[in-house]
Amino acid sequence: MLDAMEKISAGRPDVQFLVMVAPSLTIEEANEIISRHSYASTPRALVKIVHGQMREALAASNAAAVASGTATLEAALLGTPMVIVYKESAINWHTLGRLITVEHFGLVNLIAGERIAAELMQNDLTGTKLAAELLTLMDGDQNKAMRGKLHDVAQLLGEPGASIRAAKRVLAALREWS
Repeated sequence: MLDAMEKISAGRPDVQFLVMVAPSLTIEEANEIISRHSYASTPRALVKIVHGQMREALAASNAAAVASGTATLEAALLGTPMVIVYKESAINWHTLGRLITVEHFGLVNLIAGERIAAELMQNDLTGTKLAAELLTLMDGDQNKAMRGKLHDVAQLLGEPGASIRAAKRVLAALREWS
């Protein structure tokens, strides 16, 4: 992702980058990882590290690279255009990847029933490809189109309170069976 930031800033020096740190990492650990990267064309002032405020950071973003998982649903509910990214150890990818038979990996795409967010998985996740996808999403028309599709995904998920509705349905089914 740091390579993508460098490539984007070379052509779009106006872009501000937010790096959302996983809850399992500290800001210091993130800074250490980031400091190992060469910032030939990405001034350090353009990179802000965010910890514990993922929702706010996603809501403020014009586009995001989001790790595959529930974070993609969070981004969809906020209407943030995204590229879904994921890289696993080679052994896990080759072992578990053979068991996955769905057309899409990202939850947003699975719910939509079509690929609305680009998916860069494993060897497809390169700085060049990620930068290209994010730059596409920063285009006004592309951004607006994806926001519309994400709104449709949010509608498919339904109103808040899904856990309670699901529990009620399970209880109703159990009553019918007994």
